Amino acid sequence: MEYMRDSLEDKYGILVLQNKILEIAVYIEQFCTQYDIDYCLMGGSALGAKRHGGFIPWDDDLDIFMTPDNYEKFREKFVEFGDHEKFYLQEYGRTKKGHVTVPKLRMNGTTYIEDLTKDWDIHQGIFVDIFILHNCPNSKIKQLWQCFWAKCAVVKGMSMRGYNRQKGLRKFLLWLSKLLPRKLMVDFALRQVYRYRNVESDYYCNFLGKAVYKKGLYKKEWFNKTEHIPFEKAELRVPVGLHEFLTERFGDYMIPPSEERIKWEQHAIHWDTEKHFSTANKNNFMDEKKLV
Repeated sequence: MEYMRDSLEDKYGILVLQNKILEIAVYIEQFCTQYDIDYCLMGGSALGAKRHGGFIPWDDDLDIFMTPDNYEKFREKFVEFGDHEKFYLQEYGRTKKGHVTVPKLRMNGTTYIEDLTKDWDIHQGIFVDIFILHNCPNSKIKQLWQCFWAKCAVVKGMSMRGYNRQKGLRKFLLWLSKLLPRKLMVDFALRQVYRYRNVESDYYCNFLGKAVYKKGLYKKEWFNKTEHIPFEKAELRVPVGLHEFLTERFGDYMIPPSEERIKWEQHAIHWDTEKHFSTANKNNFMDEKKLV
């Protein structure tokens, strides 16, 4: 394999998948270097770089951060100059203002099927997630406002995909969000998330991800610069405050999770690095507009 270290044990049977994901990440790295766009690894991908020198052994995806300015430049340059024969930019929650929840750069000619969207007419190739690292105000009240509306968009997306792991109040909120219009739950919500992008502040946030409030709130000084570190056979960027970011997000991040948690963290129900997903011949992806 071109990108994975030769010495790795394929305990989870996903080294070939990880190699293909890393091929996408290397393309992003080269593209961003060419067009002066910054990004950094986030979440479990950043943790893997620090703890394992690459992928967490059981991790079947890769996540990066970009600020709104960097992402919008990436989108603009990719539309004009990107390798469209090989890659497809999929934007969850895209509004008329160009706001998004989570974009994915997917690879054509591959398959990565997730349970909740397995029957949707969307591009379902192997991907790298791009999470938007939003500016977050210093005021706690404004932070909570931004977080609330971000979670509204997240819950709307979960309800549209038929997510049903929650119980009690959370299950009720998922049901309720189905009844509320997209214009409120996504368009208006994303305006509240993006509204602070030009405000002077000391924080970034990722409230559109899994983290809840404080776990999704980060000091800007941790991200003032990025630097390259080894990731398998490649080199990818991490924030200069990697240790501080990982500690805030995961606590003692050097302790691996339980086997039960590992199974819960995996996403794909089916993947193939050589064959297209089932809707490959349609090429119109009628359900893309449902993605939030």
